[in-house]
Amino acid sequence: MANRKERRAAERNKGNDEGNNEAIEPDAVLDADGRDATGAPVVPFPDHEEDVLFKTQMRVLNLLLGHWKTAVAVVGAGLLVVLAVGQFQASKIDKQRGYQAEIADIDRRMPIETPEERFGLSSVGMAPEVTANLEEGARRYEAVAEDADGTAAVMAWLKAGAAWSRAGNVENEKAALAHAHAMGASDVLGWSAASQLAAVQANAGEIDDALATLGSLTTKVSGLEAEQTELAISMLLEDAGRTGEAKAGFQAFVDTHKNSVLLEQATDGLARLAADQ
Repeated sequence: MANRKERRAAERNKGNDEGNNEAIEPDAVLDADGRDATGAPVVPFPDHEEDVLFKTQMRVLNLLLGHWKTAVAVVGAGLLVVLAVGQFQASKIDKQRGYQAEIADIDRRMPIETPEERFGLSSVGMAPEVTANLEEGARRYEAVAEDADGTAAVMAWLKAGAAWSRAGNVENEKAALAHAHAMGASDVLGWSAASQLAAVQANAGEIDDALATLGSLTTKVSGLEAEQTELAISMLLEDAGRTGEAKAGFQAFVDTHKNSVLLEQATDGLARLAADQ
């Protein structure tokens, strides 16, 4: 392969043959010892580096062209996975919307709660047909809850518990709330399920069960819900006559949550316990 100087000589000869004697020779800017006008040595770009760069580019191109089918298959598989995940998520959302629509339909069919029922002002009790409608609504809520999952299932179990409570069936109410709590929901929904179940358990004299139910929330809630849980435990202990434990709980709340909006309830609890001693 001709080197750079040989190629330059050939170009000069070609120019002379064509009568172009005025052409500037590339080597004219260099001294005989290979230095430029400033005296700095000039190192020409080696021919072999141009060849290596060209060969590298061609190898990369050949590699891509030789494996384009594999690349297309990999990209296609990735797109199929994304599509499948998207369809699965969309299906879950559609199912949740469907369950919520079923719950809303039952809500519309439930007997309206009257002020007499809400505040226990009725002297004759609930009409049999109203009780029957409440029980039927509770069973429908439970049917939705058993088929659903996630938030929709918890909501349906809670509504079933509320319907059984209105109908006066405490055992079925507790069972429905237990199902809601067992779903393991967190945040407000989990706190609501646990607190309602604990209230029913406490009313039945099952204090230890109620404390266990509330205690299970410690890793599931935060913020205001966590503070409400701490206070509920202390109040439950107070109602159960476990004064020492209740006082320790109220005091811990005061020491830990000095800026809480519920701080006054804790200080009131300490004052009640101090007055009873």
